[in-house]
This record gives sequence, structure tokens and C-alpha cells, in this order.
Amino acid sequence: MAEMLTLAALTADPDRFHLIDVRDAEDYIAAHVTGAVHIPLADLAGRVGEIPAGRTAVTICGKGGGRSSEGADLLNRLGHPDAFWLEGGTTGWLAVNKQNG
Repeated sequence: MAEMLTLAALTADPDRFHLIDVRDAEDYIAAHVTGAVHIPLADLAGRVGEIPAGRTAVTICGKGGGRSSEGADLLNRLGHPDAFWLEGGTTGWLAVNKQNG
């Protein structure tokens, strides 16, 4: 089972991570984490080759732990054993960055 990446860890070393928003297009368009690429969960297995070498994959959903956990688990099985899912998802990231912005 994939592990959770804390918002603090992402903030501390953002260049280490490749952020993947696994939500539907409408949700991604409405709001997303800065720098996140959009790969819907249903397409993730077929697009796993788009994840760059040398960066740790982090899946993101709305609140964290649902689709993002499923996506990170899938990536673990597909050759990315270090993939994480993001604590709090897009909602958590936006809340932290609104406070700090």
C-alpha cells in the first residue's frame, strides 16, 4: 500500500516530486495544485510512461486518500515503488497556500 506524502514534505522539497492529479477533467479545470499534470485515474496505467525518471510520483485527488491512494497503489504495482499520495489533496494544498500566499 502506498504511503501518504505530507503537505509539509511537498513544500520543503517540491522539485523532488512529479505531481499527478488523478481527478476528472472538470475537477482539474476548477482548481489544481500548481505544477500538477492531469492524468485521470482511469488513464493512469496507460500513461505510466509519462512519469519522468528521477522524480517521485505523487498522486492528488480532491481531499486525499481516495482516488489518489488508489492511483499511488497502482503506480507502486507498475514499477514506481516510491509513489505517494498527497495528504489533504487539492483542498489541503489550496488551504495551506492561501494562508501562505
